[in-house]
Amino acid sequence: MVRHRPPTRSHQLDALFACPLIHDIAADVSPVGLRSRRHPVAFHLAFGAMVRLFGSGNRLDAELAHAETWNQVVERYNRGAVLHLTGVPMNANAPPLLSDTYRHVRRHLTSEDLMETLLDSFTLHSVAIAQSVGLIRLDGRGSRTYPHPSRTIYGDGTVVRPLYGKADHGRQDLDAEEHTRHDGKIYGNDLVAIATRGPEVGRRVILAVGRVHDRGHEAAEAVRLIRKVHAVAGDGIQAVVYDGAFRGVHHETLMSELGLIVVNKVHAATRDEKKRTYRQIPLGSWGHTVRGRDCAHTLVVTNGSVHDSTMDDSGRLVLSDPLVRKQIRRYARGGGSDDRAAGWRFTLGVTVPCPKESFTAWISPHRQLGERGNGRPDQLRLIPEADSYFQTLYGLRNDSESINSGYKRTLLVDRAAALGWRRQVLDLMSWSLLINASAWRAAQA
Repeated sequence: MVRHRPPTRSHQLDALFACPLIHDIAADVSPVGLRSRRHPVAFHLAFGAMVRLFGSGNRLDAELAHAETWNQVVERYNRGAVLHLTGVPMNANAPPLLSDTYRHVRRHLTSEDLMETLLDSFTLHSVAIAQSVGLIRLDGRGSRTYPHPSRTIYGDGTVVRPLYGKADHGRQDLDAEEHTRHDGKIYGNDLVAIATRGPEVGRRVILAVGRVHDRGHEAAEAVRLIRKVHAVAGDGIQAVVYDGAFRGVHHETLMSELGLIVVNKVHAATRDEKKRTYRQIPLGSWGHTVRGRDCAHTLVVTNGSVHDSTMDDSGRLVLSDPLVRKQIRRYARGGGSDDRAAGWRFTLGVTVPCPKESFTAWISPHRQLGERGNGRPDQLRLIPEADSYFQTLYGLRNDSESINSGYKRTLLVDRAAALGWRRQVLDLMSWSLLINASAWRAAQA
């Protein structure tokens, strides 16, 4: 087994300064009113990323206090800045940037007027980075039936414990809340990241970050971030992978509004240590004619897959094996290819085996007229778990767990690096700058 060593600090710093990301984002937020006298805004963004690289602001201050180290950092930054039209070089005689000065600029970056612009700019230019390394591009790879992993995005939320605990006396993070997870309750801020990656080592790009503002509504924040990414990447994205936080309403939104295929597992109706049971949703009757005779089949969905159903001698419902997925089609809701504002409709083609003659049944995964709730989009999957292609895409969800653990490893004693959700989202974005810059640099090699 070949083990790949993570990039060194030196390589990550070179990538951070050479990548256009910090320079392009700085160019977007500077006209909004953010200025810095001695150090360019791009260097402040890089400083936030360097804090995560060194583990804390105090450690970074100690490193930059050495004149030789500071001069090398300035030289590296200027070497990257002159490569980009938006780059702003720094005076070679500028004093070292310290955490106290950065915190002053951070207060402006996280202000109500500027933060949304900052995060939108991060998404805009991170999508450009992803496309420059061959991800989420309209390049002919994949199809509606078999979305390509490089044109798939995925995400997850993670609760970051606050700098000060709930029971601590004195200072307290007023934004932190108690969240319920599968493993119990945890106190903190629920942060969400949306990403994409390629098969190569170090080819992950984080596309958007945010915070769950309404406790228990992680999926709503994830959908909001996916909308932001899709607004930039468009049909470069074919599919979305997420965990069980997505329910029927979220599937319906992503399919009908953005035209994306959602890949995740179905919630079990009941479960215990040995067995899970799933709801059974009737889809209706499909008929075909063989040699002048009509033949009808009643189809049912359970655990995401479509089944043919029959009654045994005792009147019990008997389901066939999951029907084989043949094709996924997508149509503009208005009927014309340019009528995208009206949304999208999907149909799933499955092969129904019949002793007389097999045929293809076309099934809508959307909520139907007369149906109550979103039971059908909640239970029916365009790519169900039983499909051989499911794991090709759903396996990307493991990387979202890796993103969460990778970020938390940069935190001291597994606690947030700052007070308040705004600063914590900025901190996650700053760490993401390192990840994206490293992916960009690896693709240049």
